[in-house]
Amino acid sequence: MKVLIIEDDIQLNTTISNFLMNNDFKVNSLYDGDDAICEIDSKTYNLYIIDINIPHVNGLKIVEYIRQKDLSTPIIIITASMELVNFKKAFDNGCSEYIKKPFYLEELLIRINNLLNKESTTNIIQISDTLTYDTDYEELMRDGEAVKLRKKERRLLTLLLTNINRTVSIEKIENYVWENDIRDNYPLRQLVFDLRQKFNNGEKFIFNDKNLGYRFEA
Repeated sequence: MKVLIIEDDIQLNTTISNFLMNNDFKVNSLYDGDDAICEIDSKTYNLYIIDINIPHVNGLKIVEYIRQKDLSTPIIIITASMELVNFKKAFDNGCSEYIKKPFYLEELLIRINNLLNKESTTNIIQISDTLTYDTDYEELMRDGEAVKLRKKERRLLTLLLTNINRTVSIEKIENYVWENDIRDNYPLRQLVFDLRQKFNNGEKFIFNDKNLGYRFEA
C-alpha cells in the first residue's frame, strides 16, 4: 500500500511517515506543492495525505489536480484550519476525509482503514435491474454482457457515477473527460447523447442542469 504524504512541517511529516511504515505502508514524503505535482504526474499511489498550507501550490489545488486524473484514490486533508470555506472547498475539490491538527496517530490510522475498506466494497454500482457499472475497470454491463464504451464515454460515466445524484459542473467534466487537453470537435452534449444510447432503449439517467452541468440519477 503506497502512501504519499505532502506536509511542510518536517517533524510532523516524519512522525506520520514512521508511524505508517511501522504499520506496513510504503511511504513517500514531500514538503512542497511543486514537488508534489511532479510526483503525482510520474507515479501512482493508493492514498494521499495532504496539508492545506504548503509552499507554492496549496493542498486544495493539489486535491483538485489529482481529481482531474483520478476519481477514486482516497485523499485525506490534514490542517490546523477549520474555516468553513476551507472545509467546503476541500470536499468540493474531491477530498475523502478531513482531520484537524493536532490529532492522534491511531485516529489517522482508523480513518485510513475506513477509507480503504470502503473503497474495496463500492466499486460495483447497480444502475438498474439490468445495468451495473464497475468503476475500477470502467465496465458497463447489461444483463451480464459487457457494453462497448469509447474512452470518453467511460470517463464521463465514471465521473457521473462517483457523484451520483449530484450535479457535476461542465468545467469539471471537461477537465476530467478531456484530461486537460484542448477539446476536440466532439461536443459534450453529443457525448452525453451517445452515452445515453448505451443504456436500455436510451433510458434517460443523465440529466442536464442548464448552464451548470450534468447529473446521473439512479
